[in-house]
Amino acid sequence: MAPVRDRIVTRLLLLAGLTALITVGVGLAAYYASTYYQLYDASHRMPPKVRAELQSLIDANQRGSDRYFELYDRYGGAPDLSNLGFISMIALVSTATGGCVAVVLARRISRPIAEVAQAAVRVSAGERMVRVRHHGASGEIADLVDSFNRMTAEIEFYERERTIMTAGIAHELRTPLTILKGRLHGLADGVIAPVTGEADRLLRQVEQLSRLVEDLKTLAHADAGELDLDLRPVRVDEVLRAAVADLRSEAERREVHFIELYESSTAVCDPIRMTQVFTNLLTNAIKHSPIGGAVTVATALQQDLVQVLVIDEGDGFDQAEVDKLFMPFWRGAADRQHGRPGSGLGLALAAKLAEAHDGAIIARNRDDRPGASFGVLLPTSRASRHGWGRRGPRIR
Repeated sequence: MAPVRDRIVTRLLLLAGLTALITVGVGLAAYYASTYYQLYDASHRMPPKVRAELQSLIDANQRGSDRYFELYDRYGGAPDLSNLGFISMIALVSTATGGCVAVVLARRISRPIAEVAQAAVRVSAGERMVRVRHHGASGEIADLVDSFNRMTAEIEFYERERTIMTAGIAHELRTPLTILKGRLHGLADGVIAPVTGEADRLLRQVEQLSRLVEDLKTLAHADAGELDLDLRPVRVDEVLRAAVADLRSEAERREVHFIELYESSTAVCDPIRMTQVFTNLLTNAIKHSPIGGAVTVATALQQDLVQVLVIDEGDGFDQAEVDKLFMPFWRGAADRQHGRPGSGLGLALAAKLAEAHDGAIIARNRDDRPGASFGVLLPTSRASRHGWGRRGPRIR
């Protein structure tokens, strides 16, 4: 914002200088116009002989001779600059012209700035859907308006995301806490007799809560840029191969098999966090795959990036909901309709972890058949990091 402010100040100074030049220019033009008129009028009032003598001096290139000025002085040519009315008229005309130019330019500049200031007050008061119009502004003023509108759009987005996240946390915590509370009350009151496996069931609920809290903690640290990462060159294909092996039994229970296409590829990343990313993507693919379906996993090099693909044969996702895929606790209509399990944190956490590595999550529907394709882009070295930031490109 500081460079924009400096450019605006520079432009204002240039406009002030331009106004001064216009004022001086109008004054000089008025003076010379008045002088020319008086000289023209005097030459036509001269006797013919004097006019002929004056013309001969002009032809002889003697405009500055004493005789030339003597003739004009005698017949009332040159203006009297001591005449206060004449000087006042020139000053008034030049000042009025320069003032009009200054007012027009100042209004053109100040109007959008004033609207930005008023909009900022509204945002600070709690309004979120606030935008400023350009009103014909250009250059740095237009940049200022665009920057403000982008800022309010970001605030609106994160406020909406925070609201959804708060509701999601409440929903996800309520179910296991209700189960724990009811069963513990039953055990304490003697309504439920201690049976084999009851402690294991309660422990699973506690572990579910622990995972949820840990995911929320990781998500918060990644979002704030405070995540500790053990960055080093890592064979991404080996990390992905291990994640697939860990989930193979779960896939077999759902009668889903893997198609594995590995290319030796190395990226700068934290292997533990990348395992978490790949596990979330693979779990999501298995969950959405039909019985007997296949999940394709692949690694490939793309110039200074490693691309990891996880492709399923499910229903894909609604294009109208594509911007919500990576929002915490958001679950698509199909997931809610079919009652698919999940907290809605998997893709959000994967995206944040990828961005923490200066990478990006890719999501798009398949072209050849129903299904979704998710991938991760990771830099092959520290020098090739792209600086995509917290909201890196998510190609659809």
